[in-house]
Amino acid sequence: MYPDGKIERGAGVRIGCWLALLCAALPLAAAGETGVAGPPSYDFPYTHGLYATIVGFLSVPKVDVPNQESMDLKVDSFRKKMPVKAVIQDHQAPLVVMLLGIDGRADGRLGKLWSSYFAGAGYHVLSFDSTFLPSFIETSGHGVTGNLVEETQCVKKIIAAFLDLPEVKDKVSKIGVVGLSYGAIEALLLGKEAQKNALPFHLDAIQAYSPPIQLEWTGELIDRWFHDDRWNYTLVQLSNELSSHTPVDPKEAVPFSDSLMRAGIAAAFRLGLADVVVRNDKVYKLHLLPGGNDFDDAYVKHEYAETWGYENFIEDAVFPYWRKKMNLQNVADLTAPDDVRNLIAQQPPGAEVILAEDDPFNSPESLAELKQRAHNHNLTVLPRGGHLGYAASGWTKTKFPKLAWWALATARSKRSCWAKKRKKTPYPSISTPSRRILRPFSFSGLANRLTAGSTTTAGIIL
Repeated sequence: MYPDGKIERGAGVRIGCWLALLCAALPLAAAGETGVAGPPSYDFPYTHGLYATIVGFLSVPKVDVPNQESMDLKVDSFRKKMPVKAVIQDHQAPLVVMLLGIDGRADGRLGKLWSSYFAGAGYHVLSFDSTFLPSFIETSGHGVTGNLVEETQCVKKIIAAFLDLPEVKDKVSKIGVVGLSYGAIEALLLGKEAQKNALPFHLDAIQAYSPPIQLEWTGELIDRWFHDDRWNYTLVQLSNELSSHTPVDPKEAVPFSDSLMRAGIAAAFRLGLADVVVRNDKVYKLHLLPGGNDFDDAYVKHEYAETWGYENFIEDAVFPYWRKKMNLQNVADLTAPDDVRNLIAQQPPGAEVILAEDDPFNSPESLAELKQRAHNHNLTVLPRGGHLGYAASGWTKTKFPKLAWWALATARSKRSCWAKKRKKTPYPSISTPSRRILRPFSFSGLANRLTAGSTTTAGIIL
């Protein structure tokens, strides 16, 4: 852990070089911007990773996105038109593509909040629901959910289709991708393709926020939480304790036990995963779920799907489906490509990974290895913040539209900042915490599940 007030940078990322990039990025601002200021002090207050992860969601504000419109894109090879949300400016500007977390929705609180940041800064914004949601496979028809490589191919097609719209052509000056958690891995997979010149568009910048370093490990961790902690509480208890909780003062003790917080996260994940299992079983006729009679078949299938964990889903549904299609020899062949420890060394200039030291979804060992492999690549490790709990802290919120674009200078510059001899420079300081934080995790789903007739899925945390 680092002393309070420190932000660890990846090897080669020092403040002198960082400020130089900020200055070089000035010409890249969208119309109406006059310059890019330095980053604000990091102000996220909570020091407990689990609690930070939970209270972040509880503080998500409701916002509207001015001039955002709903569109249905005709995407190459998709079964149906792809619903997206877009803000198209009346001037030439960079395009920000937002890739949301595992249960992220374009019209959800997080999707709208971050879209409003970018749109307000004068950028075009494209967002759409997570590729992990059950509805996506019915639109794309690409195959069983959970293959991040294939889902990233779908993302690539969606972006290309949007860029081909008459109202968008000739208006996009640069393209950046901002990914969150599951979407952050997709952003890095796009970066890997960009490095190989395998994209049908030029990708100028990538910001990957809190990608689970080893997604398979994270899924198995949540499975363990479900097994060890979930059944110590009823869903009613979890909903009552968590869904309406008011975050305590950062100086006060965390009001929940670790067990209760792990149980809440695991319960919400499993409720959402069950919908994914049921939909994939139906769409691709996997025949993995037992049936009932004419009256209770759907109920029986869903009840059985709720017993599935992430490991079950990967090994029993995802891998068998993709094994022949991709000539996979084992599960590792499926999961290795989305390991962030490998991806970070395969990124083009202009890519950045941001995560917190106390993110409960990463092991200390994998984080340490990520730091080692980030040599000459852009890694920012925040001293606290949990899993995306920091996403609307003053550090992120105040300068967010500009943070995503300072890295563009690297992609456009012929000079390599990392190749130059560097002097050691002090890290930026952190000031007094702010109470405003953000997390894209929906404990309200627990309450919704307890309401008769509710069809709202519980939020998933990745």
